[in-house]
Amino acid sequence: MKKAITTIIVLVAILFSVHVNAEKTDYFFAPEIIFDSEIPTPEEFLGYEIGSRITEHSRINAYYEKLAELSDRTSLIEIGQTHEKRRLYVLIVSSPENIRDLDKYKEVRKKVRQGEKPDSPLVVFLGNAVHGNEISSSEAALLSAYYYVAAQNDFVKKQLEEGIYFIDPVRNPDGQERFASWVNSNASVNSYNISRFDREHTEGWPRGRGNHYWFDLNRDWVNIVHPESKSRVAFYQDWLPHVQADHHEMGANSTFFFEPTDPDGNESRFVPQSTYQLNRLFADYYARALDKIGSFYYTKESYDNKNPNFGSTYPDYNGGVGILFEQGSSRGLQQESENGIVTLPFTVRNQLVTSIATVEAAIAHRDALFDLQKEFFTPRRGKEAAKSYIIGDSYDLSRLHKFIQLLLDHRLEVYENANDIIIDSIRYEKGKSFIIPAGQPNSALVGIIFDDIKDYEDPSKLGYGAGFSVAYSTGLSYGITTSSSRGARVQILPQVYAGSLQPSEYAYLVDYRDSKSQQLLFRLLEKDILVKSAFRPFSINTDKGEKDFSYGSLLIPVKNQSIASSGLYAVLKELGEQEKIDIIPVSTGYNVKGADLGSNTFKRIEKPKVLVVTGGDISSLEAGEVWHLFDQQLKYELVRVDSDVFRRVPLLEFNRIVFVTGNYSFLNDSDIDNLKSWVRNGGVLITLNGASRWAISNKIVSAGFVERPDTAAQKRDRGVSSRSFERFATSIFQTKINLEHPLAFGLTNEKLPVVRESTLFLAPSSNAVSVYTDDPLLNGYISSAHLEKLKGSASILAYNSGRGSVVLFAENPLFRGIWDGTGRTFVNAVLFGNNISGRFRE
Repeated sequence: MKKAITTIIVLVAILFSVHVNAEKTDYFFAPEIIFDSEIPTPEEFLGYEIGSRITEHSRINAYYEKLAELSDRTSLIEIGQTHEKRRLYVLIVSSPENIRDLDKYKEVRKKVRQGEKPDSPLVVFLGNAVHGNEISSSEAALLSAYYYVAAQNDFVKKQLEEGIYFIDPVRNPDGQERFASWVNSNASVNSYNISRFDREHTEGWPRGRGNHYWFDLNRDWVNIVHPESKSRVAFYQDWLPHVQADHHEMGANSTFFFEPTDPDGNESRFVPQSTYQLNRLFADYYARALDKIGSFYYTKESYDNKNPNFGSTYPDYNGGVGILFEQGSSRGLQQESENGIVTLPFTVRNQLVTSIATVEAAIAHRDALFDLQKEFFTPRRGKEAAKSYIIGDSYDLSRLHKFIQLLLDHRLEVYENANDIIIDSIRYEKGKSFIIPAGQPNSALVGIIFDDIKDYEDPSKLGYGAGFSVAYSTGLSYGITTSSSRGARVQILPQVYAGSLQPSEYAYLVDYRDSKSQQLLFRLLEKDILVKSAFRPFSINTDKGEKDFSYGSLLIPVKNQSIASSGLYAVLKELGEQEKIDIIPVSTGYNVKGADLGSNTFKRIEKPKVLVVTGGDISSLEAGEVWHLFDQQLKYELVRVDSDVFRRVPLLEFNRIVFVTGNYSFLNDSDIDNLKSWVRNGGVLITLNGASRWAISNKIVSAGFVERPDTAAQKRDRGVSSRSFERFATSIFQTKINLEHPLAFGLTNEKLPVVRESTLFLAPSSNAVSVYTDDPLLNGYISSAHLEKLKGSASILAYNSGRGSVVLFAENPLFRGIWDGTGRTFVNAVLFGNNISGRFRE
């Protein structure tokens, strides 16, 4: 009897706990869902109701740690860390049996690349908050984790048996924490600030969308510039999920978007039609889920489904189904909109029910998803599949190996080039070039990385971008071959650094054609080492024979340094090993060809003291790209000055100033005169993209436009450079650069691809360093009217002014942190901007 009473008390307690949990979560979950009382709800763990404040990334991680501690349905793994050292967690949820066999299934999934159907559960990746200020999905990730860990219904248990589900709660923790701090510190305690103009909804610069360096991580899946992307792509490629959900937010006046996107322009020619068919089949599940809770939505009208850098599209190029979700955002706790007041709990619920519907749809179409991967990874046949891409560089193996490593990170097949090959007058040397077959198992990703399409029939359907080729971004030479002669498959790149520096009592030389020489040079300047640059080619005898040196080669004299020769040798030996670049000792200044080492054609390199303007209405993306370049690649000090502080800065403390696209109306006539005077006294002003229009409109230089703006536009340009010209879909164009000009030092091919998104056309002049060719479009789209203006226009202009200079880029040479070819010209502007001269060769 006593035992029976005890059992009844326990059952009542369990039922009461289930009821309490249900009361706290009944807004988000269907009433029939039964939860395990031993698993705390997010509200119980956090101490507040979901939607009443923004949950910081650290608290989300803590809740996931608690779930992993309490449940055998989970495995919590740390896939990496952000720039700010926040842990990137992925919670794996499945049946206890599947969790125990994760290693086995991870190994089995390798068969996918062989065109086989592995005997494994479905794999679904639920991704959230890649834009840090789009937090309804990261809040929903708390609830979806609770759902799959705690739900006791038989149909949920069956789903866990049939699939392995990855929940990535916050793909951009650094930005999400920035946004959470803003909202939580600006939200009122006893009322809601629903006005879109309230501080709660108007976060300060640089806002939470980007990561630590203000980059958009939803443009980084193929580029893999940042640690968040590197970790996530490695994890993705280990498992090759069948489905990836990518949850976002949009403007408050919109409802909810899910795929399919507009089929008349957003379907890639590289992606199987069966992928898009599954998109349409999944849509039925999302419609039913949202209909059930009375939420409005739309499909098929917008959004880009071709760009492989998106989290919703990268899966399409890897044999999976990627799905984009966009929720009209409260950008805080509550906000007024055309659809009434949008609340955070409402947006969280929409993200949650579509996450659950993704799992339901995947299970319902299990066979089709396995068939899709088999179809996708079965090597193609035919003429297109028989060709291969060959890419190489005889001098810049650092840049070449960086690109090849990117291909290897995407698990693509790369082979050594077994023989010297000449294609279109370009010599691809054995050991300094690689072959990438077009017809390999993942031909779609190869195709988009080497994309050359430029014949879009309906430009109105282009979306955000039209040119996606990563190969062009390298600035390396590449061609197409049908030769079957190739060497061994590349698994690990060979070491190219010789590492045998011998001391010299005369001088040391560095070949500037290797891109790592730029990092080395900054290290030397940082240590106040005297370095000169060759403004003419030369040849000299070394201990390894005669060697040719090109424009920009570095000369480091032993004498007249601030340290003794032994100290200089120690510094050079350390830096050469650190940067993995060869430094060549010489014992004579008498050259075999060209100017001798004592010639005035060797010019001393000035130590840059660099400032970039930030804040206000300055592009955080472009400013972040400058910051990232200096901090992560060059590892050199950069001073970031907000626009409201710039007028108080003593400019003479700097000799380089960078303006990116933005609003410079904070500068009055007197400020502009001071800037001009600073240039005349030896400063170098570097303007990118829209800032170049501002510089011309405010007569910093006497450059012109191909078509001058009207009076109203001129007036507007005085303050705003970011919105004074039309934007078109991201595309790639061919320019021709003067290899003798200091801004081109290190480059060996006068053909230099650039990326652009604006209709800023700079008039050519004798100050042009680089101009667009007569047939400039390489990849993407441009209208016939814009094409005529672009032909022959200037890409880079360089002007002397007194003892200083102004360098104007018509584009953004640091676009997304991956444009290495044009990035070299920007770094050269920083290094050699005070020594520009010479005109463009006709």
